Amino acid sequence: MFKITFANPKGGSGKTTSAILLAEQIAKAGASVAVLDCDPNQNIMHWQKDRTKAGRETAFEVIPAPDEESFMDTLVELEDRFDYLVLDLEGTASQLVTYATSQSDLVVIPFEPTPMEARQAARAIKLVRSTSKMMKREIAHTLLVTRANAAFATTEEKDIRKETDESKIPVMRTSLVRRSAYTRIFRDGALLDELLEDAKTATQNSSKGQRERTLKPLRKAIQNAQLYSQEILGMLGEMEDAA
Repeated sequence: MFKITFANPKGGSGKTTSAILLAEQIAKAGASVAVLDCDPNQNIMHWQKDRTKAGRETAFEVIPAPDEESFMDTLVELEDRFDYLVLDLEGTASQLVTYATSQSDLVVIPFEPTPMEARQAARAIKLVRSTSKMMKREIAHTLLVTRANAAFATTEEKDIRKETDESKIPVMRTSLVRRSAYTRIFRDGALLDELLEDAKTATQNSSKGQRERTLKPLRKAIQNAQLYSQEILGMLGEMEDAA
């Protein structure tokens, strides 16, 4: 089982959205996947409850975080049940965050391309690297730019990418751009594909131009999520080949 952890000490960096998007794409590819909601706000659990109330099925399982004492036992139990486990961690540093990091195959650190967010992301990198030393093994990690400009890379994003490249800090090539569909996932208790299908139904009697204006942003959001997920899965594949 591959374990992908989303971590950043700053709340609101895009960890939960990134985790949901990845889980959806993995499930679409036919693999079994679960999301372990380790955020005290339990946003993914609330999202799942909204889906259940609406009668929507989910292609992946959402599991509430166990306490620190039973965390490792829970991972062992899930090992034989799923191909992938996605962990959405809390914003603050804790023993649970250290446990999750120590067991991860890949730690993804989402952050907005601003100097303040970059500093917080640097704290997450330090945690991963210190945990690597403690475990005496390299824990793969990468930064993920979130809420990026959809039309072009801003000067701040270019500067941050240049600085991380010079510092040899890994950053994903694909950024998650700022898309209203990513916000609607939680507002509507839906997945990207469901938003698209709902929009197709709602616009079936609209003009071709109106229909395209509604559907195009959703297709762009799905394409972005696919590219981002493919890059992560590619990284895991390379790690497996190298093992």
